[in-house]
Amino acid sequence: MLLSLSACKKTDLSQTAPTKEDEAASNMRKASSGFIENDMVMYWNDKTRIVLEAPMTPQACSRYFAMVQIAVHDAINSIKPKYECYALLNTRDKEASPDAAVASAAYHVITKLNLQGNNAVQAWYNESLNSIPNGNAKQRGIALGEDAADAIIAKRSTDNFLIANQQISLPDGTTPGAYRSTLPFSLPQHPFYLRKALDQWSTLTPFVMNSSDQFRVPPPYPVNSPEYTTEYFEVKTKGGRVGHTRTPEEDQIGRFWVENSTLGWNRMARTLINNKKIDAWRTARLFALMHTAMTDASIANFESKYFYFYWRPETAIRLGDQDGNPQTVGDPNWLPSNTQAPNPINPAFNLYTPPIPDYPSQHANYGGAAGEVMRRFFETNNVSMALTSTSLPNVTRHYHTLSSAIRDNSLSRIYVGYHFRKAVIEGEVQGLNIGKFVYENSFRERDDKE
Repeated sequence: MLLSLSACKKTDLSQTAPTKEDEAASNMRKASSGFIENDMVMYWNDKTRIVLEAPMTPQACSRYFAMVQIAVHDAINSIKPKYECYALLNTRDKEASPDAAVASAAYHVITKLNLQGNNAVQAWYNESLNSIPNGNAKQRGIALGEDAADAIIAKRSTDNFLIANQQISLPDGTTPGAYRSTLPFSLPQHPFYLRKALDQWSTLTPFVMNSSDQFRVPPPYPVNSPEYTTEYFEVKTKGGRVGHTRTPEEDQIGRFWVENSTLGWNRMARTLINNKKIDAWRTARLFALMHTAMTDASIANFESKYFYFYWRPETAIRLGDQDGNPQTVGDPNWLPSNTQAPNPINPAFNLYTPPIPDYPSQHANYGGAAGEVMRRFFETNNVSMALTSTSLPNVTRHYHTLSSAIRDNSLSRIYVGYHFRKAVIEGEVQGLNIGKFVYENSFRERDDKE
């Protein structure tokens, strides 16, 4: 889910180089106040977002974003140690330029992981460095930023990413409630017949969690239970493509939140940051916390998904007459209201539902984790946000609490026909718990800060 929020402050890095006297006076003010503007942190956060819009799994996007933001966080906290570093430890250079360190950290993670694609990353980096006065501080910042990038890359080099990010074919379940492949991977003629996504994602080493099963959710409802029957008919009618009962508000919520979660919640964080006076250190900390929490939440989520291997509404409703529940009424032609990936060349191969088990919802999990971090960081649930979405242009939704945005994000998956209600509620709760855990156990304020 990618939120396109109200326009963020544009960071202009072009400026006239100050004189040596200006630079000396500026450094003295910064040293005494400990406040440095967050423009460079925001600039490279946005450039990272652009780079990570390239085709990749949402989970890989989350991991890469976390790595960039951790490098940025560690770099400036190795100049003035306000918060705990994650990968770059026992390093200190109080003479380094924070802006140079931030630009260098982000740039070197992106380029050393070969994420730049066709983007003008080198030009962005040159622009950043050209905005910083030449001198010893600049060169020390560049070196420190590269050290921070190297540290997080080295720390994650053995996290099992290459295996965890694989897409493979697995046998379908055979009993009522067991996962079956959704269209088009359920078609024998499809080149990726029985494809399941990221069944090994839970083997990725967590950033902060103790283990991937630390936050495993309770079991889903049995298919012959009254609770399942209720949720079956809810998603069948509220999330169906034909003959649905969605209200206009529910339909808008469903379509509004259908975007890449990592990039969307990043935009929301930028909007909240721009509403406040936050320095470079706090800004870098929030981004590091949020993206780390979302990545750990995805690891825990996939551990639960493949542990329970629960079917999606798409196949559950199509097999409703064969599920052993006399109360359910099947529809062999039922489809969710949203098409995740249309295939214009061969519509028979349209991808409607994400090819992963239903329970719990990753989308709701991401929102819970990101929202909880922001709620704790800003020490309030009350916000004022006018949000727009690239999946529903020209529509603005207004939120006054983070919890209402978190919940709409969760419920949207019912209205697009992707999840049962228990999947979204338990996914949200799982994310909230992980957001709390990551916030309390990483990037904490240092007792010995200067």
